[in-house]
Amino acid sequence: MSGNSIFSTIRENNLMALNSFIYLFIGALACTIGAIPFGLVNLTVMEVSIKKNIRKSMSVAYGAALVELMFALTALVAGTMLSGYFKGNMMVKYVVLAVLVVSGIFFWFKKSNPVNEGDSRHTNGFLKGILLNLMSIQVLLFWLLAVTFLSVRNLFPSSLFQILLFIAGVWIGKMVVLYSYALLGSKIITQSQPISQNINRIIGFMLVAISVVQFIKH
Repeated sequence: MSGNSIFSTIRENNLMALNSFIYLFIGALACTIGAIPFGLVNLTVMEVSIKKNIRKSMSVAYGAALVELMFALTALVAGTMLSGYFKGNMMVKYVVLAVLVVSGIFFWFKKSNPVNEGDSRHTNGFLKGILLNLMSIQVLLFWLLAVTFLSVRNLFPSSLFQILLFIAGVWIGKMVVLYSYALLGSKIITQSQPISQNINRIIGFMLVAISVVQFIKH
């Protein structure tokens, strides 16, 4: 093999590796789009940040991000096979709406008690984040639709390296969004005591409002 051929091969391999890194951006962008809207996890992260601190709210975020990776991987494996079924299944949509309404009512009537740092009761934030994101069926539906879109646009990751980059992007996107919500919650507690005292009612109202909007859309 000539020197020019070797150089050309190396350059092509480097170019392919460089192009693969776009999947890091694609994963982060897709996750950010899906994670920004108000939901159970986002609002819980904000609530924990308000009542406790950002560090404790990040425990919830880590658990939720782990489930997000699982949903993204499931969608990648399933591809477009199940997305059509979920997209047109009204029962699944009604279940999602019911979860939002019930959660909203729960938060509305839940008393907002200030939490002291010295409180002996301890809630596993990581486990809470896992359970909350598992309840958010719409997150899985989003990833199924997102993967379908990527497939249509010929942006579907086709190698293990690209899949790993995509998943890393998903983690980054989820953590950035949830950390932003935690910061927002921290700002609320320092700026407005009345808001922090009524945070559960605010969360409840938002969840019910989301369910109403989703019902109107469908």
